[in-house]
Amino acid sequence: MEVNPNAGTGPVQRVTGKLPVRPLAQASAADRASFHGTEALNSALQQTPDVRPDVVQRAREQASDVEYPPLKTIKAISELLARETGQGHGEE
Repeated sequence: MEVNPNAGTGPVQRVTGKLPVRPLAQASAADRASFHGTEALNSALQQTPDVRPDVVQRAREQASDVEYPPLKTIKAISELLARETGQGHGEE
């Protein structure tokens, strides 16, 4: 048995000539975006330094410290990862 999903749609007719074009609707005040905080944000970004020496110094100290991150933090992260991947204790 052959099923034709298009059985009742009829033949396709060719469209000739130009179709009528609807004029674009005018944007109303409700359609316009409003960014009230943009100027303040741009100002704050302009005043933020590209490099923060205090943060760079702290990162250098931590990178050279063999005790960083603390073992407690490493264990907590590994346990979290094991739980999230289904490898934790008690998961079967």
